[in-house]
Amino acid sequence: MGYFTVAKEFEHFEEIKKSKFYACVCRMDDLNFFKEKLAAIKAKYPDAGHHCFAYKLGKELRFSDDGEPGGTAGRPMFELIDKRNLDHILAINTRYFGGTKLGTGGLARAYSGSLAKAIEQAGIKEIKDRLKLKFEVPFAEMDSVHRLLDDWAELKKEDIDYSANGLIMQVSLLADEKENLELQLRNMTKGSLKLF
Repeated sequence: MGYFTVAKEFEHFEEIKKSKFYACVCRMDDLNFFKEKLAAIKAKYPDAGHHCFAYKLGKELRFSDDGEPGGTAGRPMFELIDKRNLDHILAINTRYFGGTKLGTGGLARAYSGSLAKAIEQAGIKEIKDRLKLKFEVPFAEMDSVHRLLDDWAELKKEDIDYSANGLIMQVSLLADEKENLELQLRNMTKGSLKLF
């Protein structure tokens, strides 16, 4: 489970037949970020002719040609994102017209090509699904449980509290490791593990 997205934000500049393309790609985790980032790009390049974009955030997807001929900018950018199986991603490609028309095919290649170079420079990383697990273990098993958790890769201790019966802990871990951790905790505590 999980998804692939860009490893970092990156902006690629390219000049094609005197038109200037600024392709920016970044990770996006909520729709408010899209509005803020688009506004920031428009402020950075206020006299640009077009600020075309494409994004995918789970089932939310959208693209825009922003005044370019229909299907020549936003759609090719989105198709590239989709073809590479990327998610939680925002691409904004700003164009300054250089005086030479590129034609519909040329525009589509310019927008998707410059975006492809931005994605390559940004790199790809996998984001794995994480879950929270909250449990209580008896005081007698507290040290053993701490040692087990300290050796567990990709696990984060988030909250530790105490009850009359023992240690209450909440951890965050990769979703596909939850059953294995529960099993080891049950075995270690001889079945006295209490899950919340």
